[in-house]
Amino acid sequence: MRGGTSKGVFLHARDLPQPGAERDRLLLGIMGSPDPMQIDGMGGTYSSTSKVVVVEPGPGGAIRYWFAQVGVDRAIVDWSGNCGNLTTAVAPFAIDEGLVPALGPLTRVRLVNGNTGVEIEADVETLDGRAMTSGRLAIAGVPGTGSPVVTRYLDPSGGVLGRLLPTGNAVDRLPSSDGGAVRASIVDAAHPYVFVGADAVGIDGSRTVAELDADGALLDRVERIRAAASVLVGAAADADDATRSAPATPRIILVSAGDDGADVTATAFSMGRVHRALPMTGALCLAAAATIPGTVVDEVAAVRPMHRDGRIRIRHPQGVTEVVVEQRHGSDPIRSLGVIRTARRLMEGRVYPREGN
Repeated sequence: MRGGTSKGVFLHARDLPQPGAERDRLLLGIMGSPDPMQIDGMGGTYSSTSKVVVVEPGPGGAIRYWFAQVGVDRAIVDWSGNCGNLTTAVAPFAIDEGLVPALGPLTRVRLVNGNTGVEIEADVETLDGRAMTSGRLAIAGVPGTGSPVVTRYLDPSGGVLGRLLPTGNAVDRLPSSDGGAVRASIVDAAHPYVFVGADAVGIDGSRTVAELDADGALLDRVERIRAAASVLVGAAADADDATRSAPATPRIILVSAGDDGADVTATAFSMGRVHRALPMTGALCLAAAATIPGTVVDEVAAVRPMHRDGRIRIRHPQGVTEVVVEQRHGSDPIRSLGVIRTARRLMEGRVYPREGN
């Protein structure tokens, strides 16, 4: 399935071993990891195409799903968070697989993400009992147009680390590779992210994704900051453990001022590489961070979401993504985070993992 700007293998939980080492070995074999080319599996050499979603019927008519980020050149299967892009494809998959019925021209599916416990409402256009794929919605990073899928993440704060600001601070200082410290905001909404000003690591917007991804010193500098954030929130014992065992908790995004078409600019990193677009959970979390006074995102964003009907526009390497934030009063100010994407089934059939997996 393609969901947004990501692509992954969708599997029924009933067809897999129980969660644990045996399931992880199987997923590595299916994706062809560890191998930079993933030549002997279904992976596509980038973090955005090395993903698995496991789906099953959930309580009360909901659909429960788990997301796995599978390492490309490392034997890692990370279940610590969610993928917002592939979440877009869960409801269409469930409808087409007969796990939930299609009800009229618009079917609402209640999803529960098993990784984080966050509940999501997904609205899918349906026709003749199946999810529609053709439509007029264009999204940055995907050629052509498709049928819109609306997802709303309900009460998304603290799904992984327990609260919206895991450290209790809008800004923390994290050690960097040059012996100094950088200002950073750690936020957990839809998935934990650490946000750092792009200028703090020497990015000025003039370099392409390929140039950034080829800069080993930059990748190391960014990973050291991310690893320090992982240790600070208790996801890892030390920096080495963070890189080895918690490569996606938190993920990291560098932010800078926007332009005429966007309120903020984002450069995301995933599994030690520069992301070709923007993880959807990153867009959601960034939008939440923009509502919190004093965060790094709030400082660079041109406008807070509440000043534009809850909307924030985020520039990334493939274009602009818009997120809608619904707020409320109280200790948890985020009622929901919403986004519109497209999804499509690319193929269905059998996969043959390497022997020994």
